[in-house]
Amino acid sequence: MIEHRFRQSWLNTFLACPEQARTLRNKTATDVAGSKMVRGTAVHAAIETALTARMDGYEMTVDDVLEAFHWSWDSLVGTIGKWNKGATTAEATVELAETMVRTWCAEVFPYLNPVGVEKSFEFVLYEDEGRRISLYGTRDLDEDNLTWDWKTGEHDADWLVRRNDLQSMIYTLARAHERGDLESQQPFRYCYLTNGEVEVIDVTRTSQDWAALVPMCNSIADLIEAKLPSWPLRYDGWKCSDDWCPNWAACRGKHLGVGSKPANW
Repeated sequence: MIEHRFRQSWLNTFLACPEQARTLRNKTATDVAGSKMVRGTAVHAAIETALTARMDGYEMTVDDVLEAFHWSWDSLVGTIGKWNKGATTAEATVELAETMVRTWCAEVFPYLNPVGVEKSFEFVLYEDEGRRISLYGTRDLDEDNLTWDWKTGEHDADWLVRRNDLQSMIYTLARAHERGDLESQQPFRYCYLTNGEVEVIDVTRTSQDWAALVPMCNSIADLIEAKLPSWPLRYDGWKCSDDWCPNWAACRGKHLGVGSKPANW
């Protein structure tokens, strides 16, 4: 029996560029923390603290949540390996993050009824006599009948998210497994805090969405089991750059250079 365990975020990396996913999987590339990623992690940590406190019967003030953000930021800022465009200094990065936290506290937090915060999951997607595929991840917030995820970056057009978004498919399927109901549709909500404003995208996932995960993940398992020296390279995504791809120097960067944007870009 060949076992495959796929994290939801790694599958997203695979869809963005299979070769990047391969090099992260075999540890020949190491992801470097960018300032926007660290900012997002600290904002997530503050939100997690506020929601966990509510579940425990304690209500945090805006100042409490901001303090939780700063504690997380201070513990993580030293891990930043690159300062991304739009977050090139600590001051600018923190200023926008504080706006995100305040906006979330004012416009989202008052209406939430958490039943699970940062809930880890793992389930078997597919199994036959020779292969088992499991999917795992961590959900930001579970309410009774809705799964939430917080985002601090940009997003695709709403219709593309509803059509293609993998995270919502996997997270809702995890909840369907936990409920023992693989037939009823499951709602999912993205809450974007980009630029300090709240934007919500609602998605509904069905058993058809979940069934379609099986051939996709089996095709990835086929690729892994083939033990090829490289996987397909994808150059058309916005993450294909020195700013975002940890494999850039060993891939496209060999030809376009490392450390600065090509002059003709």
